Order: sequence, then C-alpha cells, then structure tokens
Amino acid sequence: MQSVEDRVTLLSALTMAQEGDLGQQLQGSALDQPEEILHLPNIHTLMDPSPADNSHLQKEFFSLKIRNCPLFNAVPLPHIGKKVLPDLSQVSNRVVSSKESLNLHFLPENQLLEKIFSYFDSTSVAAWQERAQGVLRELGHWSAARENFVQFAHFWLFELQYDQKQQLLELELGVIEDEVHLAFLKGLDSKDLQPSELSSILLVALSEYPVGLASNQHPYIFLDYLNLMSSPDTSGYREMLSNIQYPSKNPQITQWLLAIREFALANLWHAMVKFYKALVSTQISSEAAIKVPTSSPRQEATEVMKERALQAVQWGYADVLDYLVRSQKLDLSIVDEKNRNLLFLATIYDQSKILEYFLEMALPVPDINQTAENGNTPLHAAVNTGKMHLISLLLHYPGINVNVQNPQCDGATPLHLAIVYGHLGICYLLLNAAADVNSVMAGLTPLQLAETFGNETITGLIKMHVKKTQLENTIFARSASEGNPIEF
Repeated sequence: MQSVEDRVTLLSALTMAQEGDLGQQLQGSALDQPEEILHLPNIHTLMDPSPADNSHLQKEFFSLKIRNCPLFNAVPLPHIGKKVLPDLSQVSNRVVSSKESLNLHFLPENQLLEKIFSYFDSTSVAAWQERAQGVLRELGHWSAARENFVQFAHFWLFELQYDQKQQLLELELGVIEDEVHLAFLKGLDSKDLQPSELSSILLVALSEYPVGLASNQHPYIFLDYLNLMSSPDTSGYREMLSNIQYPSKNPQITQWLLAIREFALANLWHAMVKFYKALVSTQISSEAAIKVPTSSPRQEATEVMKERALQAVQWGYADVLDYLVRSQKLDLSIVDEKNRNLLFLATIYDQSKILEYFLEMALPVPDINQTAENGNTPLHAAVNTGKMHLISLLLHYPGINVNVQNPQCDGATPLHLAIVYGHLGICYLLLNAAADVNSVMAGLTPLQLAETFGNETITGLIKMHVKKTQLENTIFARSASEGNPIEF
C-alpha cells in the first residue's frame, strides 16, 4: 500500500497509461462511550446514566458562525479571477461523472490544446506537485484525527447550504485559476492566448466543477473525493486523478493536464476544509482537540468506515450515517468492542434521529434484539436510561421482542428493569406491548418484584393489567365457543 508521499510518482505513471488508454484515518481505540449498567443497582441510589451530549451546542454554534460569517451576509461575491468558467449548470442538470462527457462546445480541440500548451511554463509543475503533496499530507493527518471527518461531513451535508457552497467554490476556484494562468503569462502578454481559452484548460482538468461539486442531486461527491485524498491507499486517488474527460493524444500535454488537475483538486478541497476549521476554532474545539489522538495511517478502510459510523451515531448525525450507508456501502451489522450494534449505541447516546433514520429506511437495519456482551438488548438499554421516547421508538421496530431475558442479570426482561427503577410510564408502555407478566427474574414475577420494592403504583398497574387480560381472554373464549370471535 502506498503512502501519501508516494503520490508524487503518480503523474508519470498515469502519463504512460494515457498513451494507450486513459484510463487517516481515525483512531483505532474505542470511543468515549457511556458505561451501561450491567447489574441491578440499589433502588435508592439510582442515578440517570444518560451521557452528556453537546451535539445540540455544536450544531447551534455552527449555525451561528455561518449566519455571522461576512461571506454569507454580504452581497454574493464576484469571481475574483480575471474570467469566469462556463456555467455547466446551464447545459445539464446531471452530475458530471467519469462516465459522462462534457458538452464539447466548451472543450478545446486537440489543435487548440497544442497551441495553448506551447506557451506553458513547465517549471511550474514541480512547484505545483510539491504544494499538492503537502496539502494531501495535511488532509490525511487532519482526517485521521478522530471525529474530524465526521464533523466536517455533517457540516458539508447539513450546515452549509447550496448557495453557500457555490460561493465558496467559486471564490476558491478563482484563486486556483489565477495561479494556473501564471504559467501561461507568455501567451497572455503577447495576446496570442485569450483568457477564455485558458479557462477551458481548467474545465478539462476539473470537469466536476461546478455541476458535480455543488449539485443537490449528488451531494456525496465532495466527501468521496476528500476520503480518497486523505486515504493512505492511493488506488482510488489514482483513478480519481486520471479522470480527465478530454485527454490529449500528446503524452506531455496529458502529464501537464494531470499536474493541473492534481493542483486544483488538492487546493480546492484544502480550502473548503480550511474554511470549516476556521469556523470551529473556538475554545470548545480546542479543548476537544487535546483529547483526540490520531489513528494509525495504515488503518484498514473497513475499520475507518466502522469508526466513522460509530462516531456518526454518537453525535446523532443521521446525514453522515446515510452517506456512509449509501456511498461507502457501510456494513450495518457492525458492533463496537462491547458487541453493541448501532441501534444499541443510538439508544445509550439518546440519539432519536438515528433510531428514526433506521425506522424509515428500506434497507435491512441492525438487529433490534441483538444482545451486547453484558446480555442486554437495545430495549434493556433504553429502560436503563429511563427515557420514554426511546422506548416508544424501539417498540415501533418490526420484530422487536419485549421479553428477551438477560441471563447475566438473573433473567431480567425490560419490564423487570422498569419495575426496579420505578419507571411507571415505561412499565405502562411495555405492558401495552405484550410484556410477559409471568416471566421470572431471580424467581420473582413482575408483580412480586413490584411488591418486593414496595412500589404500590406499579403494583396496582400490573394487577389492573392482569385483570384486564384475564377478562379479555374470558370474553374471547366465550365468544369463540359461541362462534362469534371478538377482535380487541
């Protein structure tokens, strides 16, 4: 597997391929996850185990910073370059991909490419490559710092609006365009080249702009590229770099186009990340950064995706989780080091949006009845939090078993735990969901357990439920014997 530094050799290798046919992570250790209760505590010393969650604070901070950013409060900025690239959004509403050619009306003929590059100062290439490699190393180290990629992905998908992305991309591409034009000063000064002709060069090298990068129809291309640029595995980066829609038959020109593409990609992505970092450079992010080591640069891609998914659940970023599922083909059966699946983690982190996301998605979801290493299911964990909205969401999952017993906790079902903790409302929800009033924990039925703890209210609720169930069964049996079954 090649390191990021090895990318400097890609341009030459890609050029050789063009002659025939043009063809780091995150910390490996566990998250700071709240410890779930393994055994029954003393009823008089129960405390709310719900984790501290500053995700709402973080989201409010992002929104406030963006609203106050001068870039988005002022009149939309003009392109700071000397010229404006053709607006492909007027040509096609589809996202430009490696399999889709651009409208040839905007692309130079091979003869024009020869003319333009006859004025090219090739001494610029070495400097561009050096800068690009430095940027890629920086992106790799930054993305490998624990939550950075996940936090940025949420910012890009949710916090940054479509028009804001367009303004930022146009602003930064103008800077890149002007730098590229410096390599063609001889032709510009002699008036042998027109600015529009040079703009077409950047269009060839960076075909993803503007439709692909700012389109709401395919919001994941920017994150996909960031993932490729920051990965120590350069195979995907190599393919991305070679994606020139209109290559020249001249291998020298092809090499120069690849150099321009690498320079443009690296600097454009770096500028977006730099803008984001400027927004979050506050006391909150500084303190968090102190506690955030980086992962191994050789961490496997599957482990990276797993770690990012666990982080997305922890922060409640359903948009990032959806990106990982749809774009990165995340395996939804993943578990953490304590065998807790994504539903379990969403529960103990009190992330309703994640639970709602899985409820609404058509794809197979994590096993709602899967037990962690402590024997609890997500429903057990939800009861431990004492939060009824989590119970209600979990009870809507098809196939949920409300009577799973935990052998490590004397056979406790979620109902037993709710009784021990004195959660009257949760007991009511579980009883309405057909919780078994005859199951035993340490030899005690739910009614006996409620009486043992001296909770008269829950005791009365269970007795009322038992009587109601018995009455319904009696009426049903009588009606069935008379040939008139009743539906309750």
